[in-house]
Parts: sequence; C-alpha cells; structure tokens
Amino acid sequence: MTNSDIQAMGRAVNLDIQEPDLSQVAYSLNAMLEAMDKIELPGLNGVEPLPIIPPFDPVSR
Repeated sequence: MTNSDIQAMGRAVNLDIQEPDLSQVAYSLNAMLEAMDKIELPGLNGVEPLPIIPPFDPVSR
C-alpha cells in the first residue's frame, strides 16, 4: 500500500498519520499483508466473510 492509501484509511477513522510514523506504519502494514498473502488454507477462498457486528448492550448506552 502506498503512503497515500494509508493516510486515506487513517482519515476514514479520524487518524492523521504523518511522518515519521507514516513510514513505519507503511513498512509494518505492507509486511503484514505480504505475510498474510502467504497463508494458504484449503477452502479458505470458498468461504464468504461475515460482518463483525458487536453485541448490543443497552446498559452502557
């Protein structure tokens, strides 16, 4: 991912990622994505992802 991609994702969650942090985040994120690409579990690509929906807790709201 490019630095611009990472900054855009950060802005989406209200994070302003600037240098020198941006270089470290880019390095770490790209290394993690590369490692994840190497994981090959049989049948993994045939499973549809499920949305993560946190449980509703009416007490804390």
